Amino acid sequence: MKTLIGMGMKRLFIIAVLVFLAWDLSPVLASNDAPEKDKGQWYEKSALTVGPVKGFKAKPGSLLVLQAGSAVYMDGNSTLHHYQMNANRLEGSAVLKGSSRNLLKALQKGQVGLMTFDVPVERFKSKDSGLDKNAYVALKSKENPDMKFVLTRETLKAGKDADTYVMTAMGKLTVAGVTIPVILTADTTVKDGQVRLQGIQKLKFTDFNITPPKASIFIVTIVCDDEFEVHYDVLFSAKSDAVKSEKS
Repeated sequence: MKTLIGMGMKRLFIIAVLVFLAWDLSPVLASNDAPEKDKGQWYEKSALTVGPVKGFKAKPGSLLVLQAGSAVYMDGNSTLHHYQMNANRLEGSAVLKGSSRNLLKALQKGQVGLMTFDVPVERFKSKDSGLDKNAYVALKSKENPDMKFVLTRETLKAGKDADTYVMTAMGKLTVAGVTIPVILTADTTVKDGQVRLQGIQKLKFTDFNITPPKASIFIVTIVCDDEFEVHYDVLFSAKSDAVKSEKS
């Protein structure tokens, strides 16, 4: 009997190792995908659906709207391997206290009166549907379907290179129903009535009272690290050419 039990446990262990290897190779296999035209890796690709936040009202010439080409993704580690989740839907709007005719001057004067950026939780997608489901549960997507950043104040200073700037954006970030203050630092360019913001924000699941997502495979439990990063590359414009294209 002990021999049979031992053989059974050995087989389970071998199966678990094979599953581990298959899962661990998935990021390697994914990296062989054809690169996106606008971004390098699959998880850096632009959102499929981009548009303004619903309900935003502003005087003519003072509204900035998120534009096509914007991208956001999460990047983190687990006890097994690295993971990424790309957001395929983004919504963003900002209202200037003055006119957007001289956007650079308005940003330098801190004249963004209101800005909101929303990402639907269940629009974050990885290469593993199991990881997605566990993440949605951990992030309480049914009760709190959106991640939301609301700006309270911003400053814009000159960057290291010509025609580049650094924006410091103070605001509040809400995830899983919990709101915390955050300070974002973004590399910024302003050209032709458009502002592009690029940066990386480090966060922790426990900051939002979230237990890091985990998954069990046979006798082993895989747990995500507490800390993760949110990478963003977003474009706002005063033009009314925001794109919405439901492809997902």
